[in-house]
Parts: sequence; structure tokens; C-alpha cells
Amino acid sequence: MRLITRAVNWITEGNRRGRLIVVLVPVWVSAVAAAVLAQCSRAVIAWPVAVLACTGMLLLLRLSRRLGARLRLSEERLSLGFEGINAGLWDWDLVSDRAYYSRYLYQQLGYGDGDLPMDTRAFNALVHPADLLRLRETIINHLKHDSLYDVEYRLRMADGRYLWCRGRGKAIRDDSGRATRIVGCLFDISGLKRAEAAAAKEKSLTEATLASIDDGVIRMDNQASVTYCNAAAERMLGRPSRDICQKPLFDVCDLYDERSGNIVTAQCLHNRAAAADDDAQRRLSVTRPDGTLLPVACSVATIRDDEEEMLGTVMVLRDASTERKHAAELEYQATHDHLTGLLNRREFERRLSGLLEKAGTRPHAVMFLDLDQFKVVNDTCGHAAGDELIRSVGTALKQQLRAAHILARLGGDEFGVVLPECCIGDAMRVAEDLREAVTVIRLPWDQRLLTTGVSIGVVEVDATQISTWDIMKAADVACYMAKEKGRNRVHQYCLEDQLQSTTHTQMEWVARVKAALEHDRFCLYAQQIKSLKEGGPGEEVHVELLLRMVDESGGVIPPAYFIGAAERFNLMPLVDRWVIGRAFEAIAAGHLAANVWSINLSGASLGDEDLLAYIVQQQQRCAISFESVCFEITETAVITNLSKAIALMESLRALGCRFALDDFGSGMSSFTYLKRLPVDYLKIDGSFVRGIASSDLDRTIVQSIHQVAHAAGKATIAEFVESEAIIGRLSGIGIDYAQGFCVGLPQPLPEGVVETVGA
Repeated sequence: MRLITRAVNWITEGNRRGRLIVVLVPVWVSAVAAAVLAQCSRAVIAWPVAVLACTGMLLLLRLSRRLGARLRLSEERLSLGFEGINAGLWDWDLVSDRAYYSRYLYQQLGYGDGDLPMDTRAFNALVHPADLLRLRETIINHLKHDSLYDVEYRLRMADGRYLWCRGRGKAIRDDSGRATRIVGCLFDISGLKRAEAAAAKEKSLTEATLASIDDGVIRMDNQASVTYCNAAAERMLGRPSRDICQKPLFDVCDLYDERSGNIVTAQCLHNRAAAADDDAQRRLSVTRPDGTLLPVACSVATIRDDEEEMLGTVMVLRDASTERKHAAELEYQATHDHLTGLLNRREFERRLSGLLEKAGTRPHAVMFLDLDQFKVVNDTCGHAAGDELIRSVGTALKQQLRAAHILARLGGDEFGVVLPECCIGDAMRVAEDLREAVTVIRLPWDQRLLTTGVSIGVVEVDATQISTWDIMKAADVACYMAKEKGRNRVHQYCLEDQLQSTTHTQMEWVARVKAALEHDRFCLYAQQIKSLKEGGPGEEVHVELLLRMVDESGGVIPPAYFIGAAERFNLMPLVDRWVIGRAFEAIAAGHLAANVWSINLSGASLGDEDLLAYIVQQQQRCAISFESVCFEITETAVITNLSKAIALMESLRALGCRFALDDFGSGMSSFTYLKRLPVDYLKIDGSFVRGIASSDLDRTIVQSIHQVAHAAGKATIAEFVESEAIIGRLSGIGIDYAQGFCVGLPQPLPEGVVETVGA
């Protein structure tokens, strides 16, 4: 009896053991009954039974404790796991229509324990009305067909807001296959839905933007299969989106290179530089299903993720039809004559130069054509009639030539023709055909028939002639000779023609000088005049301003080409005035840090009675000091009108100007005029200076001029100083200044910068 009491006390000892009393009651009852039976009946066999019962009781106690600990650990892990995936557990008993929800679901939805509805009707009231039908259909399909139960819907929270959830579950069925329960999880996907909404908004904005732009956008995956194209791309490719997307780019887009005639889609896709540089290297067009071509510019870019992994490619096509058309129009205008549609002079010379650069054995032929008495048509019938006649001549000439021939209107009533790889005999026959074609023109105009003739000069171009300028000049001379010999004829160029066309050439330069004056196509160069006594007190910095002409193409022409014609046809006074005005502006602007600026005057200007007033006017306009101005004159210019020249020189010297006598020593009476001319400097002629280092005679002449000049109180300037040896000899003689390539080359007059000459 005492043993039973101890066992009961041990079992019930402590709270933890007390919790298991209910579980172990049957065991205790059995043990106690066995003990009582053994005590009462005095049966010896019953005591072992009681001992065994107590031992079993202890073993069951320990097992129960272990199972309880494992159960608590599993429940904790399950709860933490669901919380970690932002989900809760639910269990719906279909038979009783009662549901169980884990605590986490209450927390997610903001309800207190037991506040969630436990039956279907009440639960449906929490579902967003827009999602209820989808939820029901998913449940029914799952129960009927055992399909996956996976559905997204919104549940009303305790505060009235809706939470996006994702329900996933599985039906539990009895032996007959009837579903009795559905157990599953409910996930909080509100963050995912917000991200999806933001992505959808961004996608919508992006697609709206892409749809509104004029550039065609085509997106491809890594296999070059199209995944997206905007409306502009559909329009450019001539296909609807359904015929473009999910198809290889090469099946829906043909990029055609107009210059090579090849399809270059693959090259543009895989060679980014080729696509980006299409305007410079190629002319791309898209070939449409109807056979039309759309000019485009193409650019290609690679799409990469944050880890630089390639996701695909984007090709952008820009409609270049308007741009290409405008460029073609500009190119056409730059290379063609607006009146006749023929090539213009610039393009004619460019193509002729291209022919000369190609090595070939066969000669070419070049023609100049000049209409006879065309001025009469303009003067009697007006310029409109003249223009119409020019157009008719251009058409007639074009009809006589082949596509390989080059025909251009060079200007006015002049035309040019190049016959590539054509011998002179064939060229003369073609020229005669052209002459006849022009002669037979009968243009009705104001009850009259306009006619004209044409003089044609022909030049044979062989491998020894490489200068376009010389060829053009020879053809012009030949044309001039055709006119000289009676007009309306063909003349082949020969060397003697050049000698007979001097007057014609001068007339040409006269026209060019007039054009240069009219369009301000002269410029000034500056050349240093160096003192050979540098460092002395009152040392002055001299420069001479030299005139240059700028031709239509921007080339610089030295004065030796045009001064003779300008002097012969009395244009030098106008040229001198241009030089004086620009020189005074340069002095006022301080373009060069010089004390004395030498400006050349021609003989015709020295006899101009109005020149003094013009010089004073320009000096007052530019507000410069006359002391910085030195006019250079030649002996031959002075003696043309000696009295007027001396009067002008004295008047200008009275105002402070200086004078230099240029090319001194080249004339027979130099020393005679030296006493009469009021000059400050003598510029010794370069023909003596150039040989001073090797010729004793030249050295003696230079020394004599220098001694006479100093005796007359004039400084000396040596021209054409081309070596240090010459400078050494000049310094030994005592010459004051030197000028030449060894001292400094003529340089364009700087604009807006003050510089020191010779620095």
C-alpha cells in the first residue's frame, strides 16, 4: 500500500507531471487496481504485475514529454515558415462548412482572434465583388476536375481597405473520391501587385511614347526574333504588328543598300558601326512587300541587364525620305545649272579632274562652246528670250551626246563638253555635229524666229597634261580663236594659239578684276621689312601690304596675273582705292604691331587728281596717324606723269606720310630722278641684291646706291633677301633694312589679333 502511495505522489509531483495525469489515468488505475488486488487477496503473483504497471507508466510519461516537445517545435517552425513567406494557413471543412485560419492570417488582415468568418457565406462577403466570380470558378473547377487551386483575389481588411492575396490549396477526399476538406495557404501579394501596377504604368507610358514618335522601334531577343514593334515600324515595314512580332527580323525587314545593291540587314544588326555610319558609308532603304523603297537611317543598340547579360537588341529606323530628298536637291543645286538643268562649271571641273586622276592610255577631248552674237538676242528681245534660247541650246547639245559624255553650262552663253577616251579625230566630228545642232535651232519668240551660231574650241588631253586649269585655259583659247577666225566654226587648239590670245587673256582678267572689286574678293598679305640695325634708338617696325585676288573657289591669285590687265584697262585707280581703304582699317584695328605700313600706289593713281581727297577722307574715317603710312611708288610710275606725281607726293608728305621709291636701279635714269623725287626710302632692286653674295659687281652696285642714298638723306631697303649670306653682306655695307623670304614670308593679314611682325 505504501508503494502505491509513493507512485501516485511521484506522478502528481510538479506542474509538468500534473499536466500528464489525464493522459496516464488508465495506467494509474490499472496499477492501483493490481496493487489493491494483491494487498487484499494476499496473492503473491499480483505484486509483479503492479511493478510492471508502474514501470510502463514511467516509460509512457517520458515518451509523452518528448512528443510534446517535438510537437511544439514543429508548430513553431511551421508558424515561422509561413510568416517568412508572408502567408497564413487555412483549413476549410466542406462537410460542416467551417473554416480554420492561422493566427498570421488574422494579423495580415488586421482582425482580432475569432473575428474572421467561419462559413462560406460570410467569407464571400469579404471578397472584392470584382474577384468573387473568378474565385468561385476556380474552387468549382478544383473540386470537379481536381485542377490546381491557385487564384488571386482581394480581401477586405478590418480598416476597410482591400489586400491582394493569392490562395493556393489542395482538396482532401474520402475513399469514394468526395472532397471533404480543402487545406491551403494564403499569401500576401500586395507588394507584388503594386510592382506590377507600376510596371504596367511604365509599360503603358513607354508604349504610348513609342507609339507617338515617328521613328520605327523594333525590339528583338537574342535570336533576332522580333518581340515588339511600334506603329511607326509597322508603317515603315509595310506590315501589321501581327505579321512582324515573333518572327525573325530577316523575314520581315530588308535593309537595302542603294549604292551596293545588296540586302544588308544582317550587317547592320551585327555591326553597330555599319548601322550608325550609314549616312557616311551607304544609303539604306527598307524594301516593303509592295516593292516600294523607303529611305531610312538605322541605329542599333544592345539591351543588357544589371549584370551586363545581353537581353536582346533594339533597332531604330528613322524615315530619311524628306532629309534624303532635301540633300539630293541641295546636291543637285550645287552641281547643276538652274536654267538648263545641265552640270555647272564647278561640277564640270570636278569631273574633269577625276578623269585626269585616273590612269589611262586613251586620250580625252575637252570642248568649249560659246554662242555667237548672243548679246544681240538679249538686247533686242530681252533676257527672257535669251534664257529660252540658252535652254534650247542645252537641249540640242544633250540630244547629240551619249550618257558617258559630260555636258555643262559654264556660265552665260558658254558650254563645256568632255568626251572621255576619245581621240581628236572623233572629237572634231562630234564638235561639228554639235555646231550643226545649234545652227538649226529656230525658236519662235514674239512673232520672230530666234537663231544663233556657236564657236567651238577643242583640246586633246593626254597623259602629259595633268592640270585642269591649263586644260580649261587651252579650251577657252581655242574657242576664242574660233571666233577670231569668223565664228560658227570648230577650232582645234595648238601652241601658237596661246601667243595670239594675249589680248583675249587680258580681257578675261579684266572681267575677273571687276568681279573681284564688285564682290570684295581681294585680300591683303603682310611682309616684314627687317631693320639690319636692330636694337638701335628709335628702331621702327616696317611691314609692306601686298595685294592678292581670291577666285570663285577660294584660291589665292598673285598680282602678277592681273595687275598688267588692270593697268592696261585703267582699273588700277579702283584697285588702289580698295587697298588704301582696307589698309587704313587694318592700321586702325592694330592687326600688326608695326610703326610703318607700306602701301603700293600705281602710276595711274599718281595722276588721279581726286586721290588726295580720298586718302584724307579715309584717314579721317579710320582716325589713324599719317606718320604710320608709307606709300611705295616705282620710278616708271612716276615718270609717266612726273609733275602731278611730285605734287601729290609733296602734299601727302606735308600731312606726315612717307614715300619709298621701289625697284630703284632698274631704270636708266634712276639717279637723275632721285634728286627731284621727295622720297624717304630707296628700295634697291632685287636683281642686284640676289647676287650680292657671289658677284662683286652686284655688291659694288648695291654699295654705290646705298652711299648715294645716304648722301641724299634717304634710308635704304634691300629687296629679295633670300639667305643669311646676303644679310651678312648687306650688314657689312650698312644697308638699313632688308626684305625677302629669308626675313619673312608674306602672310595673310591677321584679323582681330595684335601680333609682332616676324615674331
